[in-house]
Amino acid sequence: MKYLITESSLDKIVKILLSSNSRKIMPGKNSSEIIRMYLQSNPDITIENLIFEKLDNKNFVRINKMSNIYFANSKDDEYAQIRYDINKGVCTIDNELINEISYLFSLEKTHSKQVISSWVAGIIKRRIYTYRGCPPEYQRLLRIPNIEIDFNE
Repeated sequence: MKYLITESSLDKIVKILLSSNSRKIMPGKNSSEIIRMYLQSNPDITIENLIFEKLDNKNFVRINKMSNIYFANSKDDEYAQIRYDINKGVCTIDNELINEISYLFSLEKTHSKQVISSWVAGIIKRRIYTYRGCPPEYQRLLRIPNIEIDFNE
């Protein structure tokens, strides 16, 4: 996927946010203010572009199992960060990932879920009919089964 972002634009923002000197460089600025300032100075870039790049940089491992597509941190993970049910068109997203995106970009959780599911739709080239968060008590929804069945994409 191509975005209107230079390869290092998000890296620059993240470095500023993670820098111990960020308070000295921009005193009183939080992550959302820095991102807002960045977007204002780069009108061709949208917040969705930044979120897509953030998700791309996570280097999720895509795992196809039964009638689901999972996005996990590694191939050995027991639980995925995202699950897409092919038969139902449902995208289930781990609440920690939703919280991370919501916090970093100062978005409502509903908006974060929508943007994450849009990213998934672009990656898998399938339509998502509905999306939802997955709180810890329903973590089983993100459990990756051991059975491996290939399917056509």
